[in-house]
Amino acid sequence: MSEQQTSTTNNLIKIIKMKAGCIILTVLIIIAILAVCVMVKFATDITMEERKRDSNTGSVYQLAKTMGIINLKENYSLNNAERFPYVGAVVANTSGIWSFSCFASVILVKFIVTSAHCVKRDTKHRLLLFHDYTKNYSHTYPVLYWKLHQKYNVSKPTLRHDVAVAKLNVDFYPFSTKASVFDRNPPETDVLTAVLWKTVAAIDKKMYLTNDFDKIEVQITSYNRCFESYGVDLDASLICIDLTEYEECFVHEFGPLYYEDKIVGVLAVKPRDCDTKYAIFTNVSFYRDWILKSTGTTCYG
Repeated sequence: MSEQQTSTTNNLIKIIKMKAGCIILTVLIIIAILAVCVMVKFATDITMEERKRDSNTGSVYQLAKTMGIINLKENYSLNNAERFPYVGAVVANTSGIWSFSCFASVILVKFIVTSAHCVKRDTKHRLLLFHDYTKNYSHTYPVLYWKLHQKYNVSKPTLRHDVAVAKLNVDFYPFSTKASVFDRNPPETDVLTAVLWKTVAAIDKKMYLTNDFDKIEVQITSYNRCFESYGVDLDASLICIDLTEYEECFVHEFGPLYYEDKIVGVLAVKPRDCDTKYAIFTNVSFYRDWILKSTGTTCYG
């Protein structure tokens, strides 16, 4: 074979190899593009499905699914729904994760009252509130600002002056939630209603709220009972509650104390174990004037 023929043959082989390489590269690019498209589609489907599931189950998408509502019951009591229209859960965003903080009661339409120890400094807060108990639909409202009692010591918190109010942003999602009332004078009864918002704990020990509420009648008892249990002197700004007739251990979270539609107390200290069945609540009536001043309310009641 002549040198010219050999050169032509080699050039032809090179061309064939280059074409084969181009074809293989093209096929790989096409496969990669298809893979990306499939992954995007799959991710989109997951996101849409998660949003749909969040909407249907009542868990709250804004809380990054770290705090939500778990559906436990399919049959609901209208009386139960009507009984707790003003109870909400305060959730806080710490390190980018939303978590349950405590319970609050809606007052004066756009405000809530709760314990000061529930408020975390330099942290975003929202109020998780049920709109429709029968459909397990909930929504969260941003807290615009907090006002803690000026005598409450954030650095060294005590039971004294453990009260706070917050204004909610309800402009974009107005609600017709009934607000609880409050008065300067406590109700003339020792029997109150305590709200229980039941919870479940996951394997990773994260706590989740459920859509299962309960209420129990509790008795106001002498300050000495709480002093014996917690070693804390109580005065008129605090209420000692006897829970000895409540048989279950306190794995649930306590909401506020009510007398009919009047809020009487917000939780300061929950029972620490099954043997200590006394709880301490901040007396909301004691702080009526402070609440009105802090919310800018000049005419009430």
